[in-house]
Amino acid sequence: MNALLRLHDNQMSDEGMQELTFELKNSLNQETDLTAQLPEEAGGLGTKGDAVTIGDIFIAALSSGTVAALLQVLKSYVERKPTLRIKIENADGSKMTLVAEHFNPGQIEQTTRAVQQLCESSGDVGNG
Repeated sequence: MNALLRLHDNQMSDEGMQELTFELKNSLNQETDLTAQLPEEAGGLGTKGDAVTIGDIFIAALSSGTVAALLQVLKSYVERKPTLRIKIENADGSKMTLVAEHFNPGQIEQTTRAVQQLCESSGDVGNG
C-alpha cells in the first residue's frame, strides 16, 4: 500500500519540523526497503514551505512485511524526540497515530500488529 506519514510536534518550529522530515525520509530510504519521498509542493530546506505539507512523507509499497523495519526507524526518532506524534494514513483513509508509548518494549509487538492490520485494510494484502 501507499501511505502518508504525518509528523507533528507542538514544541518544534516549522523549520525544525521540515528538517526532521527530510532526515526521516532519508533514513527510511537508506535503512529500509521502503521508498519515501516528500510531497512535490513542499518548500526546500530553509524555506517555510506549504504549512499543509510540512511534516508529510509519502511511503510507497508499505506492506505487512516492511512494517517492522519502518517501526524500528520511527522508534529511533521517537526516542530522540518523545513529544513527536506520527500519523499513518493509507489510501482508503484509515489512519492511526503513533506516540512514544507505542514504542516501549511492551507495546512494540502490539503496535507492529496494528500497523500491519492498517496495511491489510487497504486491500494490499498481497504486498506483505
